[in-house]
Amino acid sequence: MPRPPAARRPAAPDVRPDRRLRAFVITVLVALSLLAGRLVQLQGADAAELAQAALDQRVHTSTLYAQRGDVVDANGVVLATSVERRDVVADPSIIASYNTGSDGTARDASLPQGAAGAARELAPILGVDEAALTTTLTGSGPEDRYALVAVGITPELWQRVSDADVAGVTSERTSQRIYPSGSAASTLVGVLGTAETEDGKTQDRPLSGLEYAENDLLEGVDGEVRYERSLGGQEIPLGETETTEPVDGTSLHLTIDSDLQWKAASAIAAQVEATGAESGTVVVMDAQQRLLALASSPSIDPADLTSFTNEELNNTALTESFEPGSTAKVITMAAALEEGTSTAASEFTVPDELKRSTKVFHDSHEHEDQQLTLAGILAESSNTGTILAGEELDAQTLYDYQRAFGLGEETGMDFPGETGGILATPEEYSGTQRYTVMFGQGMSVNAVQAASVFATVANDGVRVQPSLIAGTSDPDGNYRAADAPAASRVLSSQTAKTLRDMMQAVVSEEGTAAAADIPGYLVAGKTGTAQRYDIDCGCYRGYTASFIGMAPADDPQLVVAVILQDPKTNYYGGSAAGPVFKDVMSYALQQRRIAPSTAAPAGLALTWGAGE
Repeated sequence: MPRPPAARRPAAPDVRPDRRLRAFVITVLVALSLLAGRLVQLQGADAAELAQAALDQRVHTSTLYAQRGDVVDANGVVLATSVERRDVVADPSIIASYNTGSDGTARDASLPQGAAGAARELAPILGVDEAALTTTLTGSGPEDRYALVAVGITPELWQRVSDADVAGVTSERTSQRIYPSGSAASTLVGVLGTAETEDGKTQDRPLSGLEYAENDLLEGVDGEVRYERSLGGQEIPLGETETTEPVDGTSLHLTIDSDLQWKAASAIAAQVEATGAESGTVVVMDAQQRLLALASSPSIDPADLTSFTNEELNNTALTESFEPGSTAKVITMAAALEEGTSTAASEFTVPDELKRSTKVFHDSHEHEDQQLTLAGILAESSNTGTILAGEELDAQTLYDYQRAFGLGEETGMDFPGETGGILATPEEYSGTQRYTVMFGQGMSVNAVQAASVFATVANDGVRVQPSLIAGTSDPDGNYRAADAPAASRVLSSQTAKTLRDMMQAVVSEEGTAAAADIPGYLVAGKTGTAQRYDIDCGCYRGYTASFIGMAPADDPQLVVAVILQDPKTNYYGGSAAGPVFKDVMSYALQQRRIAPSTAAPAGLALTWGAGE
């Protein structure tokens, strides 16, 4: 009989159920303690650091650009100012989500997503290539938060960009320098260029003129604003904001008259072209040596800085040094009159050639011996006659007068690139230099220095340091006049008057500058036709033609100096520079409503002896 199956023993009950519960509880407690510890770390020890990191991700810093000071003329006419512009910037990490819904599909099926879609919206507005803009908006990688989209657009154009409502596209306020006077004053006022900074932005950089010389005053101090922004790049209302206000620049008030500057610039540019000259300069100043115009040709168009040369940036009235030639004879005559070695009527027998030291000196035209007075020597611009009068002075005395008239040093205006010229001391003279400096060779000046000599004579013998800046005004419009320039007496008023009378003959039919005569006004001046030193060859090549004069000669108000460097078709000072003087001076006299002369011409005797 089969054996019945053995009955199964029931499973033994868990004699220690609390062990499993205890292990579970311990595990839970450990996890909770870790979480609590991490929570304490996050909310306690690391809270400030983490909060700052989060804030840094939200905070954006923008520069608040200071308004650059204006440059205005003596009548408040603006020569340089700044207008608002905008730089368009984008956050590529936000642009990547453009036209993308929460489900990852395009909100607008007619537009691509991301940078391509944003570029399609913005490219027509900005007038740029869509593919290139797509590359810009894509950025260099997922961490890229900044892309420069457009530079210097107008506020009106920025409004159109803003109306496109592309999240992640914002703007930074900047400015553009404009020059209403154009090229007429560009070498004087100067220009601003742009330079790229390390972060890819552009920054104004003064290149020349007063923009460069007075940059510390003009540029001001930029400020900045820090604010929290949303993922869309917009400022979070009531978010953290910190602002450092900019300090705007100081404005410059010049002694320049913008209309007269334009006239001088136009006149010299036309004559440079007509004579084939390398360059030309016109200086206009009043008798107190306030500069009313400083024009040079060639010049630069500040509205087009795509290409230019250093020569076009320079204002040659101050940066170009040249041998003045016969205009410097005025100093020799002044010294002779003031020291009493000659009078206007002193008589000289003037030969065509005169040997001194190792050189034979000649006049510009061959002639028989002439019986000339000192006034006649100046009127005919005789080199040999000037030597005869000048050698009655010792070399040191003549040098002292040259220095007293302002030669051999800069004008004190601190203009960039200004040259002080060259004036050797008597101890440094070569054998012939003792004589050549009497008629303006073997020395050099700039055009303002040369004009200053004549302004000193116009001002009854008192030299005033030439001035260009009348004053300044702070950002609130408070005006401060510049300090009065230094003044010194060089000649007696009687010597100055005698010189003016002598120089009237230069503009007469008997003189060398009949082309500078102005009907209704007595004009006193002097021509210059000097051999030109060419630094390229280290030799004399070509000529410097000049005329410097004052009007009305009976009551001098204005001085105009005209300099032409290396004219090709006509190199005589009277016929090449004289007409420009007449054109500019006539305009200035009428513009400033200066009354015509009432006195009779001086009528000094130019010759002596038989036939007088």
